Amino acid sequence: MASKTSKTIFHDKHPNGTAIVKEELKLPKCFSSRLAFMLYNVFSKEECEEFIKHTRKLGYQEALVNIGFGRQKKMTDVRNNDRCIWDTLEESGKILNRIKPYLPPVWNHHKLVGLNERLRTLYYQPGQYFKPHFDGEYRRTNGERSYVTVQVYLNEGFKGGETTFMDSPEKELCPVVPKTGSVLVFQHDILHEGSTLIAGEKFTIRTDVMYSGARVDPEEENAIIEAHKLLLSKPDNAENPTEDENIQSCSDGIGNLEIK
Repeated sequence: MASKTSKTIFHDKHPNGTAIVKEELKLPKCFSSRLAFMLYNVFSKEECEEFIKHTRKLGYQEALVNIGFGRQKKMTDVRNNDRCIWDTLEESGKILNRIKPYLPPVWNHHKLVGLNERLRTLYYQPGQYFKPHFDGEYRRTNGERSYVTVQVYLNEGFKGGETTFMDSPEKELCPVVPKTGSVLVFQHDILHEGSTLIAGEKFTIRTDVMYSGARVDPEEENAIIEAHKLLLSKPDNAENPTEDENIQSCSDGIGNLEIK
């Protein structure tokens, strides 16, 4: 059950004024053209600790698997971690304020409208996992829908528990090691898993980037893109992107399992 408490945790801006650093991620070759990057220094350690503390008070329940048509089911062979669902426009809005300059302003002719206000905090203990899957999209009744996943890593220092991108035979693995206060952004249709946690505890927030239901016309799309370029050019949005080369080949034939 989702909580709708009004607790305030994240600041409007990073409390230490630390610059965000962007890093493009290496993906299996079959996904190499798709969107996936890390943002470092997005949230402070203190903010993350406060968020974990608040979700512990709200309480965690077994995470279910989305099986379509709004239905969910317990499937421990797919995932056996816990989660806390918190509906909060305020906190999702603050996450958006930190990362918006780095998000695609337009996706397939649909403009960025915000984040899904349903923040799902995932909690892993040793032996828990989320098997390979594609993230499911979220659609609002007004036609807005998600295309991109946002993961906010709230802690680090555990063993295992990477977010691992892979090809369908799992021959090429591209793990992402969580860092406190960092944010992983990637489009939904990339095969990945929450790798088994070996030791410690792992906390991460999952939400979605929402885009308009209606398509924007070419003139408006160009204006949105130009405004986004201007936003990126501001000193406050300094970044240090890196590019990964020498990506190995991988097989085609990805499945169509969608899990939210």
